[in-house]
Amino acid sequence: MGAFEKLDSSTKKKMVEIWAKMDEEDKNHFVDQVALALSIWGCDDAGKLLVARVIGTLVGNGSKTLADFGLYIDEYLEGNSAEGRREKMERASGIIARYRLKNALSSVPHKDLEL
Repeated sequence: MGAFEKLDSSTKKKMVEIWAKMDEEDKNHFVDQVALALSIWGCDDAGKLLVARVIGTLVGNGSKTLADFGLYIDEYLEGNSAEGRREKMERASGIIARYRLKNALSSVPHKDLEL
């Protein structure tokens, strides 16, 4: 079973919709952040599952771009188990935060404000 098979169909649908609306630069930032995370968490099934769960948290919180991936690692850790990889997730969060700073990415999620 793949990592994304554990996400519900609504979340997967939202992921695809978000990806389709993203510009190429944001797509590249998303891919870079996931690659950094997997290089630390491991590219095994457990590492991929953590990526899927962080993306699920991002989508569930209403973010409008997957390039916000790095902002949601800590949020995921606040309410969930890290499958024995908490230290690695925290390390990746710090490295990705520096990547985001270096590339002048926002430190707050891109969400529509509800009035």
